[in-house]
Amino acid sequence: MISAIKQQARDLLAELNRVDWPSKEKVLNASYAVVAVSVFVGLFLWGADWVITWGMKFILPHH
Repeated sequence: MISAIKQQARDLLAELNRVDWPSKEKVLNASYAVVAVSVFVGLFLWGADWVITWGMKFILPHH
């Protein structure tokens, strides 16, 4: 049982050494892209919500 766990740990470390990890620059660029797209989508959804809310004020009766 213990030897099987040790073998799995060795296999895991060997596999992690074969991984082609991205550079710091690639990770940062991808992170900036995710933040930029998230901000854009957030602003778009906020704007769409504002327009729909504004339009619904004319359609629905006021209480």
